[in-house]
Amino acid sequence: MPKGTKPLEDRVAIVTGAGQGNGRAIALRLAADGAMVFGTDLRSDLLNALEDDGRRSAFKLATGVYDASNLADADRLVAGVVESYGRLDVMVNNAGAIWAAPFPDVTEETWDRTMNLNLKGLFFHMQAAARQMIEQRGGVIINLASIAGIDPGITLSPPYAASKAAVINLTKSAAFRVAEHGVRVNAVAPGIVNTAFNQTLDRLIGVEQEGLPEGEFLRRRASGVPLGRISVPEDVAGVVAFLAGPDAAYITGETIVVSGGLAMR
Repeated sequence: MPKGTKPLEDRVAIVTGAGQGNGRAIALRLAADGAMVFGTDLRSDLLNALEDDGRRSAFKLATGVYDASNLADADRLVAGVVESYGRLDVMVNNAGAIWAAPFPDVTEETWDRTMNLNLKGLFFHMQAAARQMIEQRGGVIINLASIAGIDPGITLSPPYAASKAAVINLTKSAAFRVAEHGVRVNAVAPGIVNTAFNQTLDRLIGVEQEGLPEGEFLRRRASGVPLGRISVPEDVAGVVAFLAGPDAAYITGETIVVSGGLAMR
């Protein structure tokens, strides 16, 4: 790489669920590394704020409202980005959600909502991206999993843990199938991240169900992290940026755990 060149210069990237949390940090990091980033989310207000941050930093960053659980949106998203920018180099399947419920209380609705977004939607976004990358003979797909997919005993939602375990499995399967076309597929498995995602769990479970002071539930969950702190979205974004860049050119089919030692393999 020539001196002064950014690692993702002239690359085109999609980040789903880019409105907040890990997705927002990933979109901004990839843009800072030189990529043209297209971020998606269901909330236009969050995307507008992301674009504002991108403009202030002179990043190449655009956004659009897409549903990551909708199969038609997967094809429409990839086709639109390729039409606008000519190619797709990096696909980050970040969008996901958890609907916390103990094992005996999980409903069919909760199961279906979880799988439609975290697994079914991710698979078909991965598929749409792979078709384009196979045609152009190169690209990188990065899926956001979770340590719940590795150690399901710690999960607050059995369907969530199952969906993330399946993401890890699908990552390996896809990586094997597309490697001959110059396409790499990897996953990142975050632990406890200080995002609205976990703050919502703190309120719903810690405050409303267990009667704890605000923040106490999250503090207790994080107390066992060997590195001594909850992670921040930028911890996850840095690993995604590494996998998207040239330094990871010989890595595929892997899941990198970003948990501060909470889950070790």
